[in-house]
Amino acid sequence: MNDREKRDFQAGLEAEVDAFMRGETTRRTFITRFGQMTGMLAVSGPLLGIMTDWALAQQTLELADATSPLGQAQAAALKASKGGPADGSAFRAAEAAKAHSGVTLNMTYEAGLQALDPRNFSGPMWEQLTGMKSNVVELSNPDQYSKAVAEHIAGSGAYDVLDISPAWTPSLADGGVIAPLDDYIAKYMNPADLEDYHPLYKALPTYKGKIWGFFDDGDMFALYYRKDIFEDPKMVEAYQAKFNAKLGPPKTWEEYAQIAQFITDQMAPKVYGAGHFRKAGSPGNQFDFLQQYRANGGKLFGDDMKAGLVSDAGVKTLTNMLAANKASIPGNNELDAVSLWAAFLTGKVAMIYSWPPSGRMAANYSQSATAINFIPQSQIAGKVGYAVVPGNPEHATGYNKALSADSPNAEAAYLFMQWVCSPPVSLARCMLPYALRDPYRISHFKSELYGALFPSAKEYLANLNNSANVGLLDPIMPGAQDYFLSIDRMCTAVWAGADPKASLETAAAEWNETTDRLGVDSQKGFYTEFLKLPGATADNTVEKLGMAVTL
Repeated sequence: MNDREKRDFQAGLEAEVDAFMRGETTRRTFITRFGQMTGMLAVSGPLLGIMTDWALAQQTLELADATSPLGQAQAAALKASKGGPADGSAFRAAEAAKAHSGVTLNMTYEAGLQALDPRNFSGPMWEQLTGMKSNVVELSNPDQYSKAVAEHIAGSGAYDVLDISPAWTPSLADGGVIAPLDDYIAKYMNPADLEDYHPLYKALPTYKGKIWGFFDDGDMFALYYRKDIFEDPKMVEAYQAKFNAKLGPPKTWEEYAQIAQFITDQMAPKVYGAGHFRKAGSPGNQFDFLQQYRANGGKLFGDDMKAGLVSDAGVKTLTNMLAANKASIPGNNELDAVSLWAAFLTGKVAMIYSWPPSGRMAANYSQSATAINFIPQSQIAGKVGYAVVPGNPEHATGYNKALSADSPNAEAAYLFMQWVCSPPVSLARCMLPYALRDPYRISHFKSELYGALFPSAKEYLANLNNSANVGLLDPIMPGAQDYFLSIDRMCTAVWAGADPKASLETAAAEWNETTDRLGVDSQKGFYTEFLKLPGATADNTVEKLGMAVTL
């Protein structure tokens, strides 16, 4: 995309956002394209072919300017892999992998931007170090589960390394689709590198006492807000006069809705107080409900594995979410994650909570890469503050890198996994401007190089770390997606005017049907395992367990 095309796209996107806010549903081309190209919307049809062909053409090692923070991180990753320290996990993996030179590893990645890292950076660097080639198989998120299972049943040995959602670990482990890593870890890994994981993420691939992968994507929700609005003397004075309180990042969900409504009342239609991705089928409803519900004291299941949704916590959560919707940008209930980003980047919304790329895009760092220069330039760069989501933020999905039990190259595949998730290599990958891999190691949060990526990067990293200290995990158990979809349907019905308590009862009935279908005793076993993880409930966050990381 040349400069003129970028200007045209930017202008078109801004017009689209304005049209969307007016309730016009035509001219969705820009937002749809934006979403597809960022890999956050389902990609289909001719565009996928164009994009895949383009991505396949990028097979050489791409390194940033050696003087830039990213270039220095990439050089450090290469040096650690080639020159050590000798006990480093990156060095040990690369040295041992030379015995497998000539092997080609087949690895699954989510289609879109996620696949650019192994195509353009980590895959080519691994080949340069070891002589091993890699073949990136791009799949939709659901297919990353179903294809892995299908190939296992067929016994094809089609995949060596699998990118999987942490929620899938129990069923894939029990199904024999993935293999435990404990013996390989004991043989090849420096144990200190396991301790470098933030405590919320370290145990995520652990199930029934074994390690079934390496965590590889810190998808922590955080609050992003406009400092220029929150610190505007006129706004501060008006808020103080109306509520006898200081205007600042909200600490409770009631305060969140109150601030959003205040900003909307003061600044609309130029700026609205908040926005959310509430569109049916978008994952926003489930993640937002789960984080607020559990922060309000809600329990997912009782001792008998009956759904705990019908409760005061459930009604309170939906009531707060309705208040937030009322205070938000027009069209709020039809937004998906990508269109919400577009509204935020173009200055139409004062605060959002979403995944970590929000901060990098708002700072215009993501847009520095040629591969992603179609993303609109941020009009709010330098104006964005970071805060922990009120209560307990959701760690929404994320990725584990797992070893296929049917891999014909199991040791070689493991060595790649150890290397690519090692501290120096994973840092360089998380710093790629086009990547959607987000910081998850303590060394990532403390990195001076990452902290130099954009002016407020240190504050951004500190907030992600602090959010992980009090963060909540998605349920990790079979049927998780069915439980999620019930929540999505419940929220969508409530947004359309259904009674919150009646909708909770409907969702609870669906949860009970799912549990009965999968087996009550079996599900109770999985849920018991999940509750052992830090961050499974608001009562056992990393912070409450005394394991909080202070930078």
